[in-house]
Parts: sequence; C-alpha cells; structure tokens
Amino acid sequence: MQNTFHHLARGICIKDNKVLLAQATGYTNTFLPGGHIEFGESAKDALSREIEEELGITSRIGRLLGLVEHKWEKKGILNCEINQVFEVESDEFVANINPKSIESHLNFFWCNADELSIINLQPYPLSNLIKKYLDGNKEIWWESTLNAEIDDSNRN
Repeated sequence: MQNTFHHLARGICIKDNKVLLAQATGYTNTFLPGGHIEFGESAKDALSREIEEELGITSRIGRLLGLVEHKWEKKGILNCEINQVFEVESDEFVANINPKSIESHLNFFWCNADELSIINLQPYPLSNLIKKYLDGNKEIWWESTLNAEIDDSNRN
C-alpha cells in the first residue's frame, strides 16, 4: 500500500457562535479553512496564504489551539496528516453571509456548533474540540485517530 503524509494549517473562524467550514465539490465531508504547509513555510504564514487563495480576504492568525493527527484510506492509499489549528479573524467575515470561494471546487458556509457532528467534519475529533472551545475551554488540543480504525469515507 502506498502512503501519503500531509502537514496542514487549519483555522477556526467564528462569528455569532458559528464556525466557518469548507466543502469540496463532490465530497460528503467538510473541513476547516486552510491547507498544506509548503516546505520552509511557517504554519501561520501557510494559513494566511491559504485563506487569501481560497477566499480572497486578509486574515489575522491568532494563537495555536492545538494539533489533530488523522488518517484515512482513499483508493488504496493510506493518508496521514497533522493539522495545526489556529484562531483566525477577519473584518471581511460577515455572520450569516457565506463567503464566496475564489476556487471553484470549494464552497464555504457558516455552521452552528450543535451541527458539527452531523455534517461530517473531518478530522472528526474537531467537532468536540470546537464545541468545548466555544464553551470557553482554552486548553491546548491534541487528538489523534491514528490508533482508530481507518476512515475510508469520502475525504478531501
């Protein structure tokens, strides 16, 4: 089996107790805005760049919330990733108005915290971590699905 590793920077954008999520066309899962960290690039710079590329907006990257390790299998390839998750703010985000994606294969939308577990947010430990964060828990995150069964659901 072939293996692939992904090092990702992801952002938690919150307006009126709603979280900004992304979904790729043709996939059932959702994910936090962000993407791959390029070699030699800091995670914060990567997140700022990805948000600019995906949404065309300027953002402020805040503190590190934590890390989530995750694995999944797709088309016979085992994928493992590390997600570094940060707070993100932008004056260009407006609650209840879904931001327009610059990239045609992505859609962005605001989601209520109580809906996170039913909309297939990946990596799935983020659902509970985000709920705790919205409830005021400021502990550093660390979760892993590496010892869990492989998730082979549709995944971007």
